[in-house]
Formats: sequence, structure tokens, C-alpha cells
Amino acid sequence: MMTTYEARIGGELSAVRAHYDGLLGPIYEWMVGGFDQAMTAARAEVRAVGIGPGLGAAAVDLGAGLGTHAIALAEAGYTVTAIDTCAALLGALRTRSGRHNLEVIHDDLVNLRRHCPPKLGVALCMGDTLTHLASRDAVAQLFDEVAAALAPGGLFVATFRDYTGATPTGGRRVIRVRQDDTRTMTCVLEYRATTVMVHDVVHERATRGSAPRVSRYQKLRLDPEWARAALGQRGLSARLEPGTSGMVRVVATRAA
Repeated sequence: MMTTYEARIGGELSAVRAHYDGLLGPIYEWMVGGFDQAMTAARAEVRAVGIGPGLGAAAVDLGAGLGTHAIALAEAGYTVTAIDTCAALLGALRTRSGRHNLEVIHDDLVNLRRHCPPKLGVALCMGDTLTHLASRDAVAQLFDEVAAALAPGGLFVATFRDYTGATPTGGRRVIRVRQDDTRTMTCVLEYRATTVMVHDVVHERATRGSAPRVSRYQKLRLDPEWARAALGQRGLSARLEPGTSGMVRVVATRAA
């Protein structure tokens, strides 16, 4: 029988999945400025955290999205499993993964050990993926899974936005994500005690008189120091550092 906790976690994951399937997935590549730009940034980030030649070692990209980090790992010589729940994004990744040693899996990232070898050299969870989980307990559960899957000397890298600071008010709650001749995307943030409700608004300029498309989903206000300490409690040596696009990056290593 499903517990109340499991039902709540599943409900939150379903809401995120619906948001990406219905709104973000089809425009995600546009939203991040195009695949080539995202690919360049992913390669740079893989180098920045010290990921060296894979030599065939196993790696996983959790919440892979467009799969730019997964491809960067494959280019570095890793055998990569890319996991995401958005069919549109995974479809785009499959078309680009042909010459790479890369398997694409349509599933929730919390199920990583169903799909990955038992001893991973690298596990990535990039973008703002961690905050998509339902609660801090769900993040801790993911950390349990990652810690159990990493090989000695294995590396876990995650990035996320720190929403734990002062609550923005007025116009500071409204963020223009991207705008060009074809569409405009705006994000409105509604802060709560432990979460932020994200309202995404997309207006397609090509369709005259059309109403904006609106969808929302929840993100965690995840404390970076809590994340570092939680990984330490699971036997990983972790540090915090600035990531790309204003994100926090946590880099954690299992003892060799």
C-alpha cells in the first residue's frame, strides 16, 4: 500500500512532469538560448569541476534535460545513462546521441539505481533539478541513492538556485526569462515558507490574439549548507562553490 508520504512525493513529481510536458519541454532549447550555447556551457562546466577522462567508466546525468552534460561526459569517455521525465527533451537527446556511448531513460531521477551500474564514476544533477523534488526528505533520499551508487573515488556534482534568502516583493518577483521576435517568457515567483511556486507565462507572438500559456510548479527553498552537510553525513567529502548563471554548485567525492 502507498503511504501518504509516497503519494505526496508522487504528486509533486507528477506536477513537475506535467509542467515540462505541457509547457517547458517543447520550448526548452529556445529558453536556454539554443543547443550550441548550452553545449558549450556544459563542456566548460564538466572541465571546471575537474572531471577527467572517463576511460569507459559509468556515469549518470540525473534530470538530463537536453542532455548537454550527458553528451559532454560521453565525449570525455564515460558510458552514460541520461535520466529525465520529459519525453520531448529525451526525444531531442536521442536524435543527438547516436555516436555517443549514451543510454536515454524516461523515468524519475530518484529511480537511478534501477537503470545504472552499481559503481558510478560520476553522477551529475545539473540545472535547478534538485529543487524540483518534493521535500528536503526527498533530496536526502536521492543523496542516499547517489552515495550508494558511487564507486570509491566517485564524484557527485549538483547545481541549484538558492531561494533561502530574503523574499522578493513587488516587481522583483517577476523575471523576464527570454524574449525575441517569436515569443516572450516571463516567470513569476510566489514565495512560501519552504517552497517557491513558479508561474511560467509564455506568449507566442506568431499567433495573433492568442492568450498566453500559463503553467506552474513548485520548487524547494533548499539551503546549500544543508545539502553539503547531508552529503557529508553519507560519507562524501563535499564543498560549495559558485556555479553558472548564479547557481550554487556542490561537488562531493566518495573516499577512494
